[in-house]
Amino acid sequence: MSKLAQDMPENDWVRLASYVSVQGGCAMQQTQRWPAKAADYVPFLGFDSQDSLEALGDANLTIFSSIYPPNRMVANCGYEKFRQCVESGEIVVDQNIVNAMEKMENGDRRGAANDIALHEQRNVVQPVYDRWPDTFAGMSRADALDRLHDRTSIPVAKTCTRDNLVPFEGDISRWPDRVEYYHDLLDRMYEIEGIGGR
Repeated sequence: MSKLAQDMPENDWVRLASYVSVQGGCAMQQTQRWPAKAADYVPFLGFDSQDSLEALGDANLTIFSSIYPPNRMVANCGYEKFRQCVESGEIVVDQNIVNAMEKMENGDRRGAANDIALHEQRNVVQPVYDRWPDTFAGMSRADALDRLHDRTSIPVAKTCTRDNLVPFEGDISRWPDRVEYYHDLLDRMYEIEGIGGR
């Protein structure tokens, strides 16, 4: 995502994704270390770190394979070529993404980012949560027992860090809560990059 963010600086969703994807990788690394830290209560909770790793990988792959390609095409070929290919049926792209690309072309960067985020969380990521309900529930229970470490909140950072977390207050399994959290992350990115709200 970092390369795409460099190629498409006007795409706020992609720029934020370049931060969040780093944190996703950090979470996968952390998940591999959980059994040693949580050995006493893991069996009781039914928590399986390997399943957690696979579930997080499923989410990353699903996002990368569904949302990345149309964004990459716009970066490589421009919006007009992208629109022509969609209209001719040469490529099939979800209408939510098509609408977001049009908004971005018309200068509504935040609106475009919000539309992609809504589609991402409701239509792309929610089925991953539905495929792994026990795994994500187990991760949440393990997280709740380790009150010294907030693994649900993430920072807007390109390194593995737990500093300056953007607090997540909702239910991670619910897409509306994740969309609200996305807005908080986008606000923090604007603050960090000195852009201000759009």
